[in-house]
Amino acid sequence: MDNEKVLEFCTSDLLDKAVDLFGGERGSQELIDVSENVVYSYRGTDRRVLRLTHRGGRTTGQIQAELDWTAWLSGMGANVQKPVPSVNGRLVETIGSGDTDFRVTSFEFLPGRELEDEEITPVVIREWGRTIGLLHRLTKNYEPPAGHEKRFSWSEDDDILNMERYIHGEQPLVLSKFRGLISKLGELPADRDCFGLIHSDAHYGNFFWDEGVIRLSDFDDCFYTWFALDLATVWYWALYLPQGDGNRRQFMKDFSDMFMEGYSKENSLDPEWLERIPMFLKYQEMLLYIYFNRTNDMENLTERQKEIAAAYRSRIENEILWFGKIEG
Repeated sequence: MDNEKVLEFCTSDLLDKAVDLFGGERGSQELIDVSENVVYSYRGTDRRVLRLTHRGGRTTGQIQAELDWTAWLSGMGANVQKPVPSVNGRLVETIGSGDTDFRVTSFEFLPGRELEDEEITPVVIREWGRTIGLLHRLTKNYEPPAGHEKRFSWSEDDDILNMERYIHGEQPLVLSKFRGLISKLGELPADRDCFGLIHSDAHYGNFFWDEGVIRLSDFDDCFYTWFALDLATVWYWALYLPQGDGNRRQFMKDFSDMFMEGYSKENSLDPEWLERIPMFLKYQEMLLYIYFNRTNDMENLTERQKEIAAAYRSRIENEILWFGKIEG
């Protein structure tokens, strides 16, 4: 469902019901973003975030599992966006609008601000690494509450299970690359020191910088997989930073060194996983390309969208990132 269609379902009546469920002030909601979720701010006893989920596969049980984890992380001292219970004492509520059901959740409004590209300095990069390292160290000891659904694992991801349905048109080489990669991933060790719940989308658009502290938001894509994917996701998006325009390969080496300097303050990861980062960069590109195919009308792309799709496909088929051909 495209964003405009989703917003048509977000009527004033639906939003009033949602705000009422979380003890907020009717009419105070302001749209923040619409993509996989529709996100608003609103006023309760303080400023809060309201999230309406319409995505298939994000059942009440799966959303509850996400919030169980983030609430636990917050209780353990991690700087993450803490969920707010409804007036009924639930973290997830369901509201219907037309023939669409929305799962509604609320969160504390994080202090701080989003950073611009040029503000991603060595200080930020090291703190970014420390933040992810803390997340990985803590989650090694996490157990879902008894009787609650467990968050899905990487091999259970809808995008992986249904990739042949989501990849538009005849793309045999792309699908072959994806199948080969999934096979290789399935052969990797998956013990508690390298595998667990991860954020999986911890780029700098999903955190707030608050006087030297990073506060993570948007855990909607969390799932059980290798910690190395969190690193690869961060480094994938760092490829786009303008700081690397002069020498992207050197910039990425410096970036990864600084990130891991911060990471190692909180968690230890066997060096062999850093050697596997190219594999996880491929995995990240695969997930993004499936997402692009799934969320766009591939029969009616704009010229810019056609360019993006063609670039994705070329990189995947030729195993190339911006800084050169991937090895491994």
